[in-house]
Amino acid sequence: MRIENHEAIELDKVFADVEIETPYLEKILKKVLFIINGAMDIFSNGFGPIHEGRIFGNEGVVTETGDIYLDSKKLQKHDEDVAMAIIAHELAHYHLGHYKKTGRDSENQKEADDLAKQWGFNIDKMREIFRLRGIQNSWLGERMTQR
Repeated sequence: MRIENHEAIELDKVFADVEIETPYLEKILKKVLFIINGAMDIFSNGFGPIHEGRIFGNEGVVTETGDIYLDSKKLQKHDEDVAMAIIAHELAHYHLGHYKKTGRDSENQKEADDLAKQWGFNIDKMREIFRLRGIQNSWLGERMTQR
């Protein structure tokens, strides 16, 4: 389905359930979806339930049940392109079905990064920021010690 601009996206037509509270997250999520829609039809493929809230140690996560959680307070600390890359990365996890798989490993992270990059997001900048912060996979809470 062709969309003229990100503001035309109705989140409840893309996600199974929507619990988004802040205008910031709604706007940036629509921008992400607009870009993804250039690569795949977000309306026919769709995503699981999406929720806004505080997440311990992470900006976003997809649970084993396929629920997508985003922490807007943490996302707002990043440049918009990085925040959009984080969201795209989480949506890629959902799209790839990683929540259905046993265990979450670096292969899943790479697959999600590759898909988000294919969609047009600046995954390299996102990864560099997390590398500088000493975080290998912020979504999993895996810490990397830098010596």
